[in-house]
Amino acid sequence: MLKEIYNQLNGHFIRLDPHAETWDLWIKGNKSRSETYEVAVGTILVQNTNWRNVNKVITNLKKASIFTFKKLHEIGLETLEQLVRPAGFYKQKAIYLKSLSKLFLNFSNHDKPPSRQELLECKGIGKETADSILVYCFQRPIPIVGTYTRRFLARLHGKISYLTINYEKIQQELAKHLEDDFEVLGRFHALIVCHSQNICLKNSPMCSKCFLLDRCIYGQQHKTKPNIAQIQTVIAKPQKKQTKKDLDSSF
Repeated sequence: MLKEIYNQLNGHFIRLDPHAETWDLWIKGNKSRSETYEVAVGTILVQNTNWRNVNKVITNLKKASIFTFKKLHEIGLETLEQLVRPAGFYKQKAIYLKSLSKLFLNFSNHDKPPSRQELLECKGIGKETADSILVYCFQRPIPIVGTYTRRFLARLHGKISYLTINYEKIQQELAKHLEDDFEVLGRFHALIVCHSQNICLKNSPMCSKCFLLDRCIYGQQHKTKPNIAQIQTVIAKPQKKQTKKDLDSSF
C-alpha cells in the first residue's frame, strides 16, 4: 500500500510545491561541497520554521561569504546570530550551526561521513535531523520519520498510535514497504512534507481536495475538521490493543 501511496504523491508533488527547487537540491545525488553545506545547514535552520525563512538565512550567509563549514566555524557567534535571525530561535540555531560545523570539519579531515550516533551527540540534532543529514547529504538509504510523517500515517490508517509509537519502529515498517534506496526514501519524506503543508494541514485538512481521499480512513470518516487528537473519536470504533500483526497489516 505505501508503495502505491508513494507513486500517487510523486505524481502530484514535488513539482507542484512552491519550494520544488529546494527539494530538488536535497534529493540530488553526488552533491558538491557547497550543496552539501547548504543542505546540512538547512536541516538545522528549518526546525520550527518554514522554507521561506530558511532561504532568507541562506541568502544572508552567501552575502556574508559564510558558505563553508570552515568559515561557519570561524565566524563570531554574535555575528552568526544576526545572520540566522530570520529563521527564529536564532541564538540556539547559531550554537547548533557551530556544533555542526565542527563535526563536518572533523568528517572532512577523516574523509568518512559521520555516524548517526556522532550526529545525535551534536547540539540541536535529533533523530529526524540526523537521518535527514545521512539521507540528503550522504545518500544513505534510511527512512526519515518526522512530525508530518506521524500525522500523515495516523490519518491514513486511522490510528492515533502513530503519533507516539517508537521512532525506530516506524522506520522499520517504512523500510519493509519501500525500496532500499536513498532517493526513494528521501523523496517519500519530502513528498509527505509537501502534502502536509499544502493539503493535509494540521488544523484544517482539505480532505475534499485530496487525491488520497479514497485511501484515507480519516478523510473518509470525518465530516467537520477535527483536531488530529480526535481521530479515534471520529472513526467511532472501539479500539483494541494493537499487536505487531496489526501494525504490519496497516502498511
